[in-house]
Amino acid sequence: MTWDFSTEPEFEDKLEWIREFVATEIEPIDLAFGHQLVYDKSHPVHREVLPPLMEKVKGQNLWACHLGPELGGLGYGQVKLALMNEILGRSNWAPSIFGCQAPDSGNAEILAHYGTDEQKATYLQPLLDGKIVSCFSMTEPQGGSDPAVFECKAELDGDEWVINGEKIFVTAGERCDHVVVWATLDKSRGKAAIKSFVIPKDAPGLKLVGLENKLGLRASDTATFLLDNCRVPKDKILG
Repeated sequence: MTWDFSTEPEFEDKLEWIREFVATEIEPIDLAFGHQLVYDKSHPVHREVLPPLMEKVKGQNLWACHLGPELGGLGYGQVKLALMNEILGRSNWAPSIFGCQAPDSGNAEILAHYGTDEQKATYLQPLLDGKIVSCFSMTEPQGGSDPAVFECKAELDGDEWVINGEKIFVTAGERCDHVVVWATLDKSRGKAAIKSFVIPKDAPGLKLVGLENKLGLRASDTATFLLDNCRVPKDKILG
């Protein structure tokens, strides 16, 4: 059995362009602005410095490559994405400029697959345009990210979902515009009853109650959310 670790010449040319672009045009942004402003979309750097660089990336057909063509990406598989991310991971700002900044990249895929047209217009398109930040809220204090033991619960009350629970280790929780929250509709049914909801940051009952005191670089805030009778419209469920 043989393995082929070679990269086709056309894609190697793209990787070489990425290496040069990151080294000469993005790494200076790391030096000038550090990592604290990556998720602060209100800072002028996001309006004045990044858009021209994003256009250069789009001109190379390298924007949001994890997404399919219908969303402006190329739908690259894991091998090509890994080769790209090996380079982009050297810079705090490169993922934003290439349209693949976590956790927005994963949330964009969720919204693309399971969001309604209205949800895509409200949340997905601004994410793809780099105008807002999202966060992914799954982990709970009593059982980590194992959906089988989630205690966060959602109940339908008329035309609203009422959600109660606690979520921890939420990346970009302080800066986000909306939160993708995972909750159970019926704990006795285990994983079969787990659903996700897209919840605006200002939804009644959604409370940011603290930030984790992490070790290492604070590339992003990591928040704790309390959902205390958090009420969202019925159409905020995903899928």
